[in-house]
Amino acid sequence: MDKKLFQNLIEILDKIIDAYTELKSLFEEKKETLKKAKPDDLGVLDNQILALNNKIIKLNNSRKDLAEKLLGQDGNMSALIELAEREAPNFTERLKEQKVKICKIIPELVLLNNQNVELLKHGIVMSNKMLETIINAFAPQGSNYNGAGKTDTHDIDMWTISEEV
Repeated sequence: MDKKLFQNLIEILDKIIDAYTELKSLFEEKKETLKKAKPDDLGVLDNQILALNNKIIKLNNSRKDLAEKLLGQDGNMSALIELAEREAPNFTERLKEQKVKICKIIPELVLLNNQNVELLKHGIVMSNKMLETIINAFAPQGSNYNGAGKTDTHDIDMWTISEEV
């Protein structure tokens, strides 16, 4: 078995872990931005997240290619560690460390992403309520007619004499 493939796999996994760590940081920043209601900053963050996601996809494709070369198919970390134990024991410990890091950061990313989705949903609800209030404030007062066909207003008339026609 070519030991260089294991070395390349470890390097790619390090890059994936770094990208996940950066993604976590961006998700945390996005969460704070959502809490502070700064929509202009969200666009910038979302673009950074999308670019990083594309990088992660490319790195993951490289990891799959190496796994296929090593295992004959795409495999999980446990399968790669088992192969390393048999074929390249000096890489086993490093792969185990990477597995722990990946298994730790993935649930954190999922949690942050779910929290951001909930904050976005809440923001949409609040925006809709605000918009509804604004629309109602500027809507024509056509629904305020009394039985005589006149509008019911509680405003003070500017005229000294008020007469109904």
